[in-house]
Amino acid sequence: MKEILKHTILALTILNLPMFGLISFNPALGSLASALSLVALFLYYFFVKKSKPLLPLLLLGILYYSIGGFSYSGDFSLYVKNIFRYFLFIISITEVAKNTSNKEACFYLFIGAVSVIINALMYSDEYGRYAGLYVNPNNAGLICILGFTLTYTITEKKYKLLAQFIFTIGGLATLSRYFILMLVIINVASLFANRKNAVGLFAGIVGFIVILNTPAFELNTSRFEALESLFSSGEVKTKTITRESRQETWALYTDDIMDNLIFGKGYGSMQGIQSSYGVTKVGVHNTFLMVLGEAGILPFLLIVIFYLALIFKSLKQFTTNAEYFYIAIVLFTYLLTSHNYFYHYIILFFTIWLYTKLYNNEINYT
Repeated sequence: MKEILKHTILALTILNLPMFGLISFNPALGSLASALSLVALFLYYFFVKKSKPLLPLLLLGILYYSIGGFSYSGDFSLYVKNIFRYFLFIISITEVAKNTSNKEACFYLFIGAVSVIINALMYSDEYGRYAGLYVNPNNAGLICILGFTLTYTITEKKYKLLAQFIFTIGGLATLSRYFILMLVIINVASLFANRKNAVGLFAGIVGFIVILNTPAFELNTSRFEALESLFSSGEVKTKTITRESRQETWALYTDDIMDNLIFGKGYGSMQGIQSSYGVTKVGVHNTFLMVLGEAGILPFLLIVIFYLALIFKSLKQFTTNAEYFYIAIVLFTYLLTSHNYFYHYIILFFTIWLYTKLYNNEINYT
């Protein structure tokens, strides 16, 4: 029973099924998947031996929502609902994360990457950036790079190479600049752990060649040409590569952040504005800046210290479990590009999953 519940939760969370059902089919299906996830979390939490929830994430939620809430003037019911979902998730998912092996996590990430490839090959569109089950190509890129990091735990060489190839192809189909950058960084870092990891570079190179030379992948023209220019003898199209960079979105909120450093400007103020005339101000696209801008210096320091602690703790285990260091780097850097942290359940799950692996001997049962 516990294993069925665990895999149900993993599938719903890592494969993003509630959001996929909501966006791709209809709200009723998305709501049903979301309700199923909540029920499964409740039941699993009830059946297993419980450990204390992660104090840093509990404290972060308390500081962020309480301080940010003082200046919030939006829909109060939505505010309360978001608070409930955050605390319910981080308390209940801890047991699932603690009992999820590297192999199981990699398996569901693999399915996610395959869904991106299927999306690109069978359901191509004019946008030319594919997300599979993840709706947003940037989220899909995150899934693929997380999966790629876990391939280093696969002992069978042929399966490792196949998995790295699939994650590379899936990630490239998203045309996510973040994925491409992190793929290079992770491959280079892996050479310090073991020179035999050069096979990952081979999988990446083959993946690039396949993407660049397979007409079936109908990719976004401008981004595809910019990507292709990196491997040609002509001019590299840096304008396309850097267009709408995260630094530009961060700059939109600099004054608001600097004017409200102590207590922030209020919950939701850094997450974008949609006017009745259709004029949109994009969000800050940086979790750390979002927390600082909405709730001030205290939760900002807490979240920065927490993720830096994960990096330093994982670095101490680099010789035995290098994949933990790669995942810590991925999580930290991804937060520099997104502002939906408190309801990004994949990020929250892998944060808790990594914490339970790194601090396994320090987690006490209640």
